[in-house]
Amino acid sequence: MIRADSPESPSAGMGPVAPSVRWKTLGGCWGAWLFDALDAAVFSFVLLAVAHTFHTTLAEVASSVAWFLLATGFGGYLLGYLSDRIGRKRTLLVSVVTYATGTLLCGFAHNVVELSVYRLLVGMGVGGLWSAAVALVSEVWPTRKRAWAIAVMQTGWSAGNLLAAVLAWTVLDPADPASWRKLFVIAAIPAYVVALGILVAVSESPVWIAEQAHGGRETARPGIAAIFRRELRATTAKALSISVLGMFGYWVIMTFTPTFLQSVLHVRIDQAPVFLVWTGVGATVGYLLFGALAERIGRRRAFAFFFVGIAVSIPLFAYGVRMIPLSDGGMAWTTTNVAIVGGLSALLGFFTGYFSGFGAWYAELFPTRVRAAAAGFCFNFGRVGAIAGIVVVPLLVPVAGFALTYCLASVTYLLAAGLVFTLRETGGEELDANHHPVSEENA
Repeated sequence: MIRADSPESPSAGMGPVAPSVRWKTLGGCWGAWLFDALDAAVFSFVLLAVAHTFHTTLAEVASSVAWFLLATGFGGYLLGYLSDRIGRKRTLLVSVVTYATGTLLCGFAHNVVELSVYRLLVGMGVGGLWSAAVALVSEVWPTRKRAWAIAVMQTGWSAGNLLAAVLAWTVLDPADPASWRKLFVIAAIPAYVVALGILVAVSESPVWIAEQAHGGRETARPGIAAIFRRELRATTAKALSISVLGMFGYWVIMTFTPTFLQSVLHVRIDQAPVFLVWTGVGATVGYLLFGALAERIGRRRAFAFFFVGIAVSIPLFAYGVRMIPLSDGGMAWTTTNVAIVGGLSALLGFFTGYFSGFGAWYAELFPTRVRAAAAGFCFNFGRVGAIAGIVVVPLLVPVAGFALTYCLASVTYLLAAGLVFTLRETGGEELDANHHPVSEENA
């Protein structure tokens, strides 16, 4: 068996990957992913405020989320493809600067169309960052720690959601409907600092460098057709389907729950972030546990467990919070009510821990020369599939109500739980620096 960082590997000329390099890589990707999540999440807190500012409907403002999700798909593939061409580190920098600039511009939008254009820019950066970061971390960390390292990186997403909630809590002012503009500007600034840190401290993937040394630059880089070639077609289709099913419910919940709390429980715009705070706490625990579980019982079983868990948690949350008694002013923030919202939110967040498994599993399913592009395509175009939920929810809620609309997402999660067993188990596989993953059993 040859490890990618062993003396016998094609990258041996550069020597083993030092622990300090691994930690700097993980730290840089974690920070980039954190502010990636922050810039993605802040929009969910301002849907009603934006609608008020631009004198339009919730459905029209929600269409900006659909454009954002569409952009993550194209950004995931295009910047993933760029990552396979120019390197993981450079693509990380492009991604961070792109989503930071898009978020900054959102604070100065004059109408919904302009806002949607800027959210497209944010989506491109958000999608592209995942592709490059997952490839980089997967290629730097050893096999036995790969799922754990990706899980740690994924906690940046929950940390970003927590930070978004804290900022929304602090910056949004019920007396100032335009305070959402300040929120976007403040959210954008730290990402530029992270980009500078990546430029200084993060090194390029030795596996990618080894690929270039073995003729990667002289070989024409494959386009999107390569990930649908005969030997990869089925894997790509199944991985994409799992992403679509796994993303549908997530983006419905994360996009509309703050609005749900405001419209159904009548909480103020500056109180709605309590949902995301508790969800972020639960998600952080879920991400880390998923990484450990995936190493112990395998990628497929871990995914199935978490998919079933969130399928059950959705109706518990949707109907559980509706049992809270309301006064004339809306929900009273008593200890009991906070415990109900917090506990159900944390449970829901915990089972979103499956997101920490996509990186390691998808990186292991595809060869080095298309790893970032293929993983980025399958993961991020899953968000494109979630557009259906963003479009349908505002139409269904007036007819079926929030609770029943939420529960429809449970169906997609149950389908995903069954579909994971159609892909091969990759736990324990090494990533060959040149071509394909190598099974430890067959090495």
